[in-house]
Amino acid sequence: MRSEQVSASAAPPRGRRAPVRLVALVAIVALAGSIHPVGAQEADSDELERELESAEDEADDLTSELGDVRSAIEQSEAELAQIQLELQDARGRLQAAEGQVALAEAALADAEEEREDAVQEHDDAQAALAATEAELEAEEALLVEQLVQTFKHGTSGAQRGAMAMEVLQRAEDPTAFAHGMQQLKTVVDAQDNTVQQVFALREEQADLTEEAAVARARASQAEDEAEATLATVEELREEAVQLTAEVEEQEEAEAALLASLEADEEETEAMLVRVAAQVDELEEDLAEQRAREEEQRQAELEAERAAQAEAEAEAEAEAEAEAGGGNGNGSGTASGGPSSGSSGGPAVDGLVCPVQGATAGRDFSNDWGYPRAGGRYHQGNDIFASRGTPVVAVGDGEVIRMNGPSSPTSLGGITVTYRTADGSEWYNAHLDSVADGISVGATVSRGEQIGTVGDSGNARGTPPHLHLGRRYGGTWVNPWPTISPVC
Repeated sequence: MRSEQVSASAAPPRGRRAPVRLVALVAIVALAGSIHPVGAQEADSDELERELESAEDEADDLTSELGDVRSAIEQSEAELAQIQLELQDARGRLQAAEGQVALAEAALADAEEEREDAVQEHDDAQAALAATEAELEAEEALLVEQLVQTFKHGTSGAQRGAMAMEVLQRAEDPTAFAHGMQQLKTVVDAQDNTVQQVFALREEQADLTEEAAVARARASQAEDEAEATLATVEELREEAVQLTAEVEEQEEAEAALLASLEADEEETEAMLVRVAAQVDELEEDLAEQRAREEEQRQAELEAERAAQAEAEAEAEAEAEAEAGGGNGNGSGTASGGPSSGSSGGPAVDGLVCPVQGATAGRDFSNDWGYPRAGGRYHQGNDIFASRGTPVVAVGDGEVIRMNGPSSPTSLGGITVTYRTADGSEWYNAHLDSVADGISVGATVSRGEQIGTVGDSGNARGTPPHLHLGRRYGGTWVNPWPTISPVC
């Protein structure tokens, strides 16, 4: 095992990121509880729009938070995968260390068995040595005795001669002498054997002593080596166990972090679903509220239209008063009746439609004589178009009255009145703007733009339209028969 690998892997657990916190949750819960509380006054469309905006912002925040949580989960999963690889490596090293310990323990057992065999061999050698030494001692005693006899009676050869003479003297017949000589030979041979046995026993004693010492040394060395090996592998095992514990601790910490992040992800997703539901509810409420407000606005518009005749009459009267004219006000009175001027006056050739792109029967109708508030009747035609649509002169003429954007009237708002060659005065009211060059005394050509469609004056808030009135011979007449054929 490489020490540098162990040191790197056994280092203290790396620093961990704190789980991503859902900082928007409290705000979202508060928002969810604040939308349409029971018994609260119904919110208008502006309030609903603000609530919807806030909910959408919170949804965006939660979406961003969810992205952060998922990024953290990916990083944590990558770190956990790396830790699991380290843990796998540590467990592999632990397994190898355990194997080394087992081998070392087996070697130690073999060494102890060998030591026991060597001890037994030593003991056996010691016993054999003791027996040999006892035998040696007896042989040496016999040899000493023989040496004493030799010393007393001379050399070994003289001794044998003296002993032979003694056998001859004691023999009664040749057979007894032969027998005695045989005994004498045996004694002499025994003495030689004793000497040889003594030297052999001494050599055996030295060999056995050396073998016993070698066996003891070999057993001691084997035991020392086995114990040293066991100590080394025990250290390796302890190191591997510690490394495995540290990596397992890292794995548990990273797994806990991952579980926390996944819980945050689930909670964020749940909150995002709730906020999305609130957004849908707010959008539905806003649509309903806008529909109610539109109904109310249309009702108010109808009411305003009912009063428009009076407003237009007053506007025209105001304009006439400024110009020193009569009372023509474009609205008529109850005494005039709805049929007064309905024939439209004399026809005029070569006219063009006063509102660019308008179509009779679609964008305007023959609304002359429609009842208005105060018992009045509508004396003109309302031509509806988008704000800013060009308004043009129906024929060549001269501007005789106008109220520009800087001086609109409270009733007709921005107005332009011009007179054509047949003597008709064309009253254009509720304009949004006046074209450049248009002023009292200016001439206009047929089809020349004089302004744009709007809702100025008392038409403010109603659908943009042009109120077109025609006065001929000092009397308001219905524009429809003259204008509808050219639109």
